[in-house]
Amino acid sequence: MKVLHIDCSVRNEASLSRQLSGFFVTELRNKEPGLALDYLDLGAAAPDHVSALFIEGNYTSPERRTPEMIAELAASDKLIGRLHDADVYVIGMPMYNFTVPSNFKVFIDNVVRTGMTFRIQGMVSEGLLVNKKVYVINTRGVDFSHEAIKPMDQLVPYLKTIFAFIGLDDAQFIDVFPVKFSSEEVREKAIAAARQTISACVRELCALVGA
Repeated sequence: MKVLHIDCSVRNEASLSRQLSGFFVTELRNKEPGLALDYLDLGAAAPDHVSALFIEGNYTSPERRTPEMIAELAASDKLIGRLHDADVYVIGMPMYNFTVPSNFKVFIDNVVRTGMTFRIQGMVSEGLLVNKKVYVINTRGVDFSHEAIKPMDQLVPYLKTIFAFIGLDDAQFIDVFPVKFSSEEVREKAIAAARQTISACVRELCALVGA
């Protein structure tokens, strides 16, 4: 099994999403000593925003791309290769202003590419990242169990849509809240519940791999 571990928070060691994604990987490694791990820290080094040359190169057939187009797409090609190589994605994902961090949106713009992570046949799209599991550990500052605030969640609907588009239709969201605007007792209870859920996910994943 190969895991691509992605962190998005810019808060470094103060980040709860990083701590919990790290806990997931540690739990998994303890149960699967032969685990292969690839780590991508978008908070420390996000991909470049796509450019006009990137878009032009992306929609130009590979044999007709100029050297400039090839160079512009090189970093994206490598990211997509890492996605294809992994069997499982573990993503530490803080919610920023009700949606994904901007560094993850830039990552998505770099890897959603025709012929590489999806293809169009007629009027139907087909995702090419298949037979992979995704775990999104999503930390949120406020309590999203209240009906008044649930519609403000622009993170999960977006990720479900874009993941499914590129073939990632087996995504589990571990939503951790409230971790900012709450008492310390409530925060610690949310974190403890998240750790229990993560441990259960690891056990289920290992059982699946061993089946």
